[in-house]
Amino acid sequence: MQRLLSSLAAHPLALVCAVLALSVLAAATLFDARTGQIRLRVDPSLERLLPPQDEDRALFDRVRALFGETDPVLLAVELGNVYTAGNIERIDRLTRRLAELEGVRQVVSIANVQNPVADEFGINLSTFAAQARADPAAVAGFAQQVADNPIYRDALVSEDGRVAAFALSFADLDETRFRAEDYTGRIRAMAHEITGAEQVWVTGSPVIKAATTDAILRTLKFTIPAIFALVVILLLAAFRSLPTVVFAALTVALAVLWTLAIASALELSLNLVTTLVPVLVATLCLAYTVHVLAEYFHPRRPEQQRDRLERVYRRMGASLTLSGATTVAGFLALIPGSLPAVAQFAALSSLGVGLSVLLSLLFLPALLTLIGPQGGRRPLGAAMFARKARKLAVFDLKWRNWIIAIAVLSLPVDLYYASKIRVGTEYINGFDADQTVRVDYEAINSAFGGANLVSILIETYVNDALTDPALIREVESLQDWLEEQPEVGATVSYVDHLKLINRNLNDGDPAFHRIPDDATAVKQLLVFGGSDEIRRVIDSRFRTALIAVRIRVDASIEIAEFVRRTESRLQKMSPPLNGQVTGSPVLATRTVNEIASGQLTSLLVAFAVIWAMLALMFTSVRSALLSMLPNALPVALYFGTLGALDITLSPTTSLIACVVLGIAVDDTIHFLTRFNHDARAKASEKAAVKSALASVLRPVTFTTVALALGFLVFTGSELRNQVQFGALAAFTIVLAWVSDVTLTPALGSRLRIVTLWDILRLDLGQSPQHTIPLFSGLSLRQARVFALMSRLETHPTGARVINQGDSARDIYVVVDGTLQVWVERNGDRKALAAMARGAVMGEAGYFGQRRTANVDALTPVRLLRFDSQDLERLRQRYPRIAAVIYRNLNRIQAERLARATAMIQ
Repeated sequence: MQRLLSSLAAHPLALVCAVLALSVLAAATLFDARTGQIRLRVDPSLERLLPPQDEDRALFDRVRALFGETDPVLLAVELGNVYTAGNIERIDRLTRRLAELEGVRQVVSIANVQNPVADEFGINLSTFAAQARADPAAVAGFAQQVADNPIYRDALVSEDGRVAAFALSFADLDETRFRAEDYTGRIRAMAHEITGAEQVWVTGSPVIKAATTDAILRTLKFTIPAIFALVVILLLAAFRSLPTVVFAALTVALAVLWTLAIASALELSLNLVTTLVPVLVATLCLAYTVHVLAEYFHPRRPEQQRDRLERVYRRMGASLTLSGATTVAGFLALIPGSLPAVAQFAALSSLGVGLSVLLSLLFLPALLTLIGPQGGRRPLGAAMFARKARKLAVFDLKWRNWIIAIAVLSLPVDLYYASKIRVGTEYINGFDADQTVRVDYEAINSAFGGANLVSILIETYVNDALTDPALIREVESLQDWLEEQPEVGATVSYVDHLKLINRNLNDGDPAFHRIPDDATAVKQLLVFGGSDEIRRVIDSRFRTALIAVRIRVDASIEIAEFVRRTESRLQKMSPPLNGQVTGSPVLATRTVNEIASGQLTSLLVAFAVIWAMLALMFTSVRSALLSMLPNALPVALYFGTLGALDITLSPTTSLIACVVLGIAVDDTIHFLTRFNHDARAKASEKAAVKSALASVLRPVTFTTVALALGFLVFTGSELRNQVQFGALAAFTIVLAWVSDVTLTPALGSRLRIVTLWDILRLDLGQSPQHTIPLFSGLSLRQARVFALMSRLETHPTGARVINQGDSARDIYVVVDGTLQVWVERNGDRKALAAMARGAVMGEAGYFGQRRTANVDALTPVRLLRFDSQDLERLRQRYPRIAAVIYRNLNRIQAERLARATAMIQ
């Protein structure tokens, strides 16, 4: 990999040209050149977040196939008094005009429904409008006739008689066209024009979905420019170089462009979950660019541009790659068992993170090198951050045990409050109170006892079973139970139609408003007395029926509770009756629960994957576990906060934990990577904590500010779920920062980190396990692990390595070069031995004796130095390697003692 990075560093122009060429291709994929419009679609449907083969979704589709559209658009017009001849005529004209709209299959209103009344010729089945035209005086009786009709009562006219309702069903009109052609606005304008009413309300699933799509698009138009404004402000403040700001903003823009272009090429739609991806990718890419720029402009001796580029690749390659990999792992943990929308969110976010890492690591430094901008004025706050880092390091080391104890003890408290979290979301209440879509919904919900429609499918699988009076009475009993529920405004079923037909065919006698006692009579009434409307509640074979239920509630928790009670009641029905609850609100609620219920599994997978990656990179299970604690703590605090403040876990807020876990571990990795380097260079963990914190505090703080502000951009959204996501994600990111600048250094002071990257690039010469006796019996990897737990030093020719008479406890192993061991005798230098690769020296000092000879470098040498603390640390973390090293030390000592004894003899 290092060779690949060096090769790229040698050709920055080719790298930049390749990236720009791919960006042109991405732009052509994402944007339509003729219209300039983005090719990505927005799909706000919650029910379509369920997989196509889902049983609940299949049931919903089957009900619509059997009984027609169950989610009509509802139009309500306030007329003062509906029951006047003039208003009935206006309602009739509006009904006919609405029916002429392209795509409208049927319009139902008080004007065009039948009003069965008895006259001298029998039963008059003409409509209310026809009766009003024939006899305007008849309108005076309409109010009582509607009140006596459970199908029309509080459904087509409000209880106070002031508001008329219209139900529009559509055929072959998808939601995209409904929104694009502004059917909501056209319906509203038509109602104002024909009726002259000041108050007109429009709601229904298509209307709400169109409003949600508009809100999502407006949010994207606001958030993405806002993110780029943050990019410019933060980078300009941090690095004070306009070219740097431009290049970093370009990097962020390309990461978002490439991600959305791939989504467009795969024909993926942005939904309520995946709409978070563009801002998330932009924010993460900004964080990566800050780390890269901090390294690129790190104050060092003057360098050639190519040398600086190679240094960035060398120093940032491991940490940035591992940071991106752990973030991707956090996202991918959302996939197992997830709904398609969550899986798409995880996949697109992972893709965006990977592209962000590549562009930040490769493209941005190459562009800076090619154009050649130098750093601007002194970086903002550099001196202040250095002072704060020193004080913070002293605090972390002084109160190390308390910091660790508080972190560990807070976990069970957080878990206790997390156990109180409720799963749910609000649909219409997700809009601001003054939003037209919410105002209209609440007005119709209040006027007509419910604007949400739920369907209960009754199936028997037996022809004519639903003409059995005993079964009909059971369905009627279920209806009565439903109307007693606090969430229910009204219900309609074929039982209501049957009783009305029976009454109307018996001269309107109220005594006959009941279920006939004979199945044959029931079937005759349904066949010969029913209108077309009855086919919307019972099939032609009388084996399947539908109960239409209007509910007043909108929050998923309340809907879920109603569904739970209803399903429990349906289980009590006698065979062959079988009942199931469906409808858009039910599917949406189940989707919410499905998304949030996989939270524990996703988190466990994320923790396991990230821990495994850290264990591999740090070559230690223990180090990986300890490094996970600073990242587990903010996640636990997040869930504890939700439970303590009674904030529900919604489809968007359920994503925060895995997202933050993947992001928060980045800062931990950056600190530990720097700590690893400094610990070996300074030979002191405490000194390494101070220097590492001084090095990373500023970029980590800037990235935290960038991430927090990036998430806070969502608080400008019109949708409450996105506002909650932004605020809670920013809150948790700040918690992660606090954990990383306190708990991570406290834990780091107890660690000696060895990374896989260090192992792979450490040079101990050819076959050290065979050419260095101390490493005999070890593998190449194990030899490198020991070397990294020790200190690798270089000395020039003539350097004094050991002074005779010094008190020291270090042992040296010669890796390369030649040294001479000598003593001074009567003013003369007496050479005792020459030591080359594999030789061990200084063991006398290790066992408490003073140095017995001088050792000088005859050539440039590389030495491996270790002491008793290094060996004890090795014993704790790698006991098998330590056992072999101890054995080899004993063997070397025994051989040296044997030689000395032989010389004496």
